[in-house]
Amino acid sequence: MKFVQIIATAAILVAGATAANASVFNMQTGAFSDISLATNATVQTVTTNEANLLSYDNDVQSVRARVQGNQWLVQNIERQGFSVEQIVGFSGGENDLTLYAL
Repeated sequence: MKFVQIIATAAILVAGATAANASVFNMQTGAFSDISLATNATVQTVTTNEANLLSYDNDVQSVRARVQGNQWLVQNIERQGFSVEQIVGFSGGENDLTLYAL
């Protein structure tokens, strides 16, 4: 019986870890330097609730300041129909940067 409990507990832990890694907001954020070095980014729209979740891993003002300091990113996000003031977070690195906007 104890063996069955161990197997069941292990299965629950694996399922929980898989679900956490599948989450859009499993930030694993890159360094702010990645924002300064990036020349391209994908901008995704988030809801207010999602933006609140992002705020746990992202200092919004710092992210916006870094984006504002990178003319290539500013042009890139403006081409996608967003402004720096809408940015609420980021994930990824220099080569796979994703910015989140309200």
